[in-house]
Amino acid sequence: MLNIIKSIISAFFGIQNNRKFSQDEAFVEKHGIKYFLIIGFVVAILLLLTLGILVNVILNHIK
Repeated sequence: MLNIIKSIISAFFGIQNNRKFSQDEAFVEKHGIKYFLIIGFVVAILLLLTLGILVNVILNHIK
């Protein structure tokens, strides 16, 4: 599970290397893509919520 989270975060920032990509591809072939999709959506939502909260804090601090 932790490896999937690391892979997704690496992919978000574009720093995935070829070795790790091959490992992820083997995992998807064996278990399917559902784990990457679910965790990817959760990470994306958490990122958006974090950015929204950060923007609100900054805007409220400026006023």
